[in-house]
Amino acid sequence: MVNDDNARAGGEFEELSMISPQGAPLRVKARFGPDLPRLVRPPAVGRRVQFEDDRAGLQVRLPEAESGNETAQTAIEAETAAVLTVHRAYSGTRYSGLFPVPIGYDINAAEPFIVYAAPRGRSVAALAQGVSTSQQRVIERDLVLAVRLMEAVGLVHQGLVPAAVRWDDHGIQLWDLGSVTHLGRPRRPYGIPPYAAPEQRHGEGLTDARDALWSVGQIMHQLVTGRPGHPDGPSADLPAHPSLAQTLAPVFAPRATDRPLPGTLLQLLMPGAGADFPAAAQPDPLDPYRRDFDAAMRRKRSSLRRAPLPPPPSAPPPAQPWYGEPRPPADTGEATSTWLYGGSTVHDPETAGTERGGYR
Repeated sequence: MVNDDNARAGGEFEELSMISPQGAPLRVKARFGPDLPRLVRPPAVGRRVQFEDDRAGLQVRLPEAESGNETAQTAIEAETAAVLTVHRAYSGTRYSGLFPVPIGYDINAAEPFIVYAAPRGRSVAALAQGVSTSQQRVIERDLVLAVRLMEAVGLVHQGLVPAAVRWDDHGIQLWDLGSVTHLGRPRRPYGIPPYAAPEQRHGEGLTDARDALWSVGQIMHQLVTGRPGHPDGPSADLPAHPSLAQTLAPVFAPRATDRPLPGTLLQLLMPGAGADFPAAAQPDPLDPYRRDFDAAMRRKRSSLRRAPLPPPPSAPPPAQPWYGEPRPPADTGEATSTWLYGGSTVHDPETAGTERGGYR
């Protein structure tokens, strides 16, 4: 059945061809809802999917009008790669419920897309000061665990904000893998304060898994206090919240090298964790050559594409996004986009991007 906040798609059923996460051709009958605002980072769009067997899903796709947009094409390819990497590493394990579940994808379609199983729960953006201390501990632990699991496959989530984190009685589910990049790549200006770490926002140094730990701390600060934290270091009110300061005080260090490693913090929150997943990945020395190859392939694909179609007539967007809750724009003094997950107006062409249960 569809969750209460996941209304059914309308229209007639049609055949949808895609590739399963295991790489097999897959054909299903599905019908689609309208494009919805602030669901994913533009120019990609999102819409509800209902399958003939009554399962619900979410499709993220790149409109055909953007077929000549190399940056957008690269972004959806990178999101697909990140989602499949995480899914193939942890599907069937006790950690699988922490991440979105891909159903299928087709990057070579006229409108490249990914289809996910429907999100679980609701975003933690709606839970500020509305959870118990025990629930707070579960969310905190799950977030650090998700950061550590992504580090283990060489990925770092750059877009951790409250609306990207779903929560229900089974724990969290971490979305927006389109804001993922590779461990050890040069940082590029990305994200909004206070959720993005200072070095990440300024594009300084190399991407580090501890960038995401800063974001975890800021999400938990918002959840516990109901207020955003300090964008460049610990908030003055941190000592007044011992349940937060006791475990997460070190993650508010302005520089990544002064924060604990995800594995170290996880051992504090979840002793004995990590025995059944790989050691933290190291930056890949061949990564620059792979990026050169990917760039060459993108140029080749671009040369084969027909000219982009003119934009469709504008239409008023639906009044309310179905996935997550809207977040007021941050008062940063800079122009920012209005998509759900935050992120800066800088697009990084190299950034990457329901099962229930969990590991308890």
